[in-house]
Amino acid sequence: MKDFRYRGAVALLVPLALVAILAPWLGLRDPDAQEDILVLRDLPPLSRVDVVNLADGSRLYAHELEPDDDGGVRLRRGKRWTEVGAGELAGPSPSDWHERPLFLFGTDQFGRDLVSRVIWGSRISLWVGLLAAALAIGLGLLIGLAAGAAGGVVDGALMRFTDIVLAVPRLFLVLLLVSLFGRGFGVTVVALGVTSWMAAARLVRGEVLSLRERGFVQAARASGAGPLQVALWHLLPGAAPPLLIEATLRVGETILLEATLSFLGLGVQPPAASWGNLVSDGQQSLPDAWWISTFPGVAIVLTVIGLNLLGDALRDRWNRRSVVGLAPHG
Repeated sequence: MKDFRYRGAVALLVPLALVAILAPWLGLRDPDAQEDILVLRDLPPLSRVDVVNLADGSRLYAHELEPDDDGGVRLRRGKRWTEVGAGELAGPSPSDWHERPLFLFGTDQFGRDLVSRVIWGSRISLWVGLLAAALAIGLGLLIGLAAGAAGGVVDGALMRFTDIVLAVPRLFLVLLLVSLFGRGFGVTVVALGVTSWMAAARLVRGEVLSLRERGFVQAARASGAGPLQVALWHLLPGAAPPLLIEATLRVGETILLEATLSFLGLGVQPPAASWGNLVSDGQQSLPDAWWISTFPGVAIVLTVIGLNLLGDALRDRWNRRSVVGLAPHG
């Protein structure tokens, strides 16, 4: 852990992961609740508003509050004043019925709490990134391992297919799949996963080609091991470390692409919150309500930076180990 990149990755990714995992137990407001659009709409960060708790269990938000001499209260909501009698309040003293909750990140155009939406959105964005990257790595592993282990015609056919897929712009493929099969969480995961396996396939094939002529693999073949056994027990472990590095970088790239799709309205669909559609929510009001897009955008940037730092650190460590392993002894 001496590398500053490891420390940076841990400092960025561990808090994000913990907050996403613990979201249901953090006592957050409902991320989809539109409690009072009139009063709560477009509140800037660190805003507090007056809330009156009523005896029937309901709540009234107010722009301004003035106690009456008879124990009641007058509320201003917009330009209109409303009187609430003492008998309608939840308790006899202001400490019983009056609150001033804090909106740390402010609210959006529907009065929804942005802290809740960013944190709950992290669960969807991170899950999309992880699942789509896992699908891409799995497909790349199967194709690369088959090509490298089989060689010959199989290798040529699989690599030419990989080249053909690489020749088509990825965003075009994703948009095509989304257009054909609809929008939503599952379609987004599959679309991102099946269009990003090519780099992993090439990486695994290259590692397998360098391993299959080594002495331990030749010895396994000489001892009677079949092609499948050689591939799974001798070639696959050697290709796993660089594939893990590729996986960390792939998650970050996938989160960015999911954000792009959701920003365009083609990814995760409202009312479910993802970082991408949160950024999209604020694009129309960016000059006046910059916080709606800024906080989810910062979350995307920090996550991708953390994953890239982790991937770079792992790659350098693997390269150093490879050099040491190939160095002549004597």
